[in-house]
Amino acid sequence: MSELESVRRALAQAVEQAAGAAELARLLAEYQARLDEAARSEAEALTKARAAEARARTAERQATQLAKGLAEQRYQTEVALWKLASVQNSRWSQLGDAIQTKKPGTVARTLKSPVKKTPAPKRADFRPDPVAVSEPVEPVAPDPRAPLVSAPLAEGFVVPKGPLARPYLTVAAIVDRQTEALMRYEWRQVTNFGPDNWATMLDEHQPHVLFVESVQSGPRQGNGGRWLEAMAGQSRDLRDLVEACKKRGIRAVFWHSGGSLGRAVPVAELFDYVLATSEARAREWRAALRHDRVGVLPHTVQPRVHNPLPASSGRTDAVMTLGPVNLPEDSTWTPLPGQGSDKTTYDDVLTAYREPALVVAGADAEPRVIAEIEACGTPVLLLEGTPKPDQTVAAAAALLTDTAARARQAHLAWRASVPVTPLLDPILDTLGVPSVRNNGTVSAIAAVTTAAELDQLLTQLSRQVRRPEQLVIVADGLDAAVVEKSVRQALASGEVPAGVLEDLIVRATTTPLTRGAALDRALRLAEGDQVAVFDPRDLYGDHYLADLTRHFAATDAEVIGKAAFYIHVTGATLLRQPAAEHRYLAEITGGTLLARRPALTALGFSDTTDDWDETLMRQCRTDGIRVYSADRYSYLCRRDTTEGRLFNSTVLEGYIPAEPLALL
Repeated sequence: MSELESVRRALAQAVEQAAGAAELARLLAEYQARLDEAARSEAEALTKARAAEARARTAERQATQLAKGLAEQRYQTEVALWKLASVQNSRWSQLGDAIQTKKPGTVARTLKSPVKKTPAPKRADFRPDPVAVSEPVEPVAPDPRAPLVSAPLAEGFVVPKGPLARPYLTVAAIVDRQTEALMRYEWRQVTNFGPDNWATMLDEHQPHVLFVESVQSGPRQGNGGRWLEAMAGQSRDLRDLVEACKKRGIRAVFWHSGGSLGRAVPVAELFDYVLATSEARAREWRAALRHDRVGVLPHTVQPRVHNPLPASSGRTDAVMTLGPVNLPEDSTWTPLPGQGSDKTTYDDVLTAYREPALVVAGADAEPRVIAEIEACGTPVLLLEGTPKPDQTVAAAAALLTDTAARARQAHLAWRASVPVTPLLDPILDTLGVPSVRNNGTVSAIAAVTTAAELDQLLTQLSRQVRRPEQLVIVADGLDAAVVEKSVRQALASGEVPAGVLEDLIVRATTTPLTRGAALDRALRLAEGDQVAVFDPRDLYGDHYLADLTRHFAATDAEVIGKAAFYIHVTGATLLRQPAAEHRYLAEITGGTLLARRPALTALGFSDTTDDWDETLMRQCRTDGIRVYSADRYSYLCRRDTTEGRLFNSTVLEGYIPAEPLALL
């Protein structure tokens, strides 16, 4: 019986696999048919566009001809006016006028006065060209090939120029190159001054704060190395600068970012406030200075430069090392640029962070550099102790062969990185310096049609680590009072934590609306700085909104979402467009849309059911609005049918756990 049961199970499994294969074959056939139809439509549209361009060129030539004819008419008019003026200004004409006055003096003056002659106008240098005949347009041949990833709008990481978190605040800074990049987007930063011209700098820029770091000599020393002697106590220049700042009411802050505490104490005693990199170091500083004007500013990252945007050259398969690492003699691993006496500029180091597939860091590697590498989306293998060379190589090889695990590790490390911007707010408040910045409130908008969709929506919102400040729901087929009561009951029962949906707006439709029209109505009621679209049919991870909003600090995009994401349909979970992460692309899927409200309000949503996001993305391309595709995680698109465009460029990656979002 056991063998018979095994045969039955095997047959059932074979039937299930055959059914799955048949379903995939059907999906591929449907997809190819839709692709051929889209190719024909695109070819027709391109043909019409080229014909329109040809007509436009013909109209331009005709306009040129008319302009030349008009210039000729103006020339003839000017000639006629010149002849008339010449007759009127001739001596005989003036003499006749003088004789008619019957005044001998006037006649005499007319005879003596010189005759003013104006030069004749010159004919135009061109003649009208004949009208050109519109050239024929060759029809465009359909191209059935589908791109795996949309054409990017921009490629590669470049050091940005702005914007600033606090543009009203001016800070005079004596910092190294690494800290200069960390702080340059937080305020108006002045660094081009030294002991010889700091007084001029104070008069010209009138800073609010003097920020001084425990700068060390080396390739990354700041301010051209002009303050190293003063930092070492070999001159009074730094003391004079701090005293001048105190007389002007400029708050002076010293950040001990590294080096010996004992050597830094004489310098730190000059300042109003001292910052340490940890609470343990802060306690040492309080004991050394014998006052409590000591705070904490840990080593952190700047989202504008430490972010997962790829290098323009792309990511290689290379492995690089950070700090002392025990390697075999035949190892091809190379040290990461910017270490030791390496004079690589910090801007080039930021690009180098993004190139290797893996960085192996020794136990003595600088934690600050590790945090920056991880914030750039590069996984780091941190060695503990002093492992043998073959153990190090084996551990790295295990990560290199598991692409999914390496990507997941890099994403979690990026999420754990701490941006510097919010850490500066309490420090500035302690200094008594105004610190006002836009934290970016979020309005979540959704369109629901059933009670089940409403429950699903509330469940997804309640699990968010970063919760929206406002929720706008447009209910189609539901009573607004019932919807609002359901939300309030969820709040009272604790299913939705208090404070999640404090600002709630519910609108019921009197006539059926498409999903796009309902979302457009919700958009007009939203008040947040950013607007997030939640699709009640889909699943959202705990960190979905928190991760997505962070990308606004790292990019200059107006619209952010996901072009790479997991989709669950007909019993299978697939990964769509895996190569479309962390790129400026032409489109993202609508269920992941997060946009700045002014830009999204100007665009609006089309009155369609399922393709409103496609229309929106097409309008973004037309208007030149930048769209950024984030990571693949914390979102699962669920559909009961394969109709629509979600299967375009879909790549079967295999089955993943039933609750993939619980991992991330």
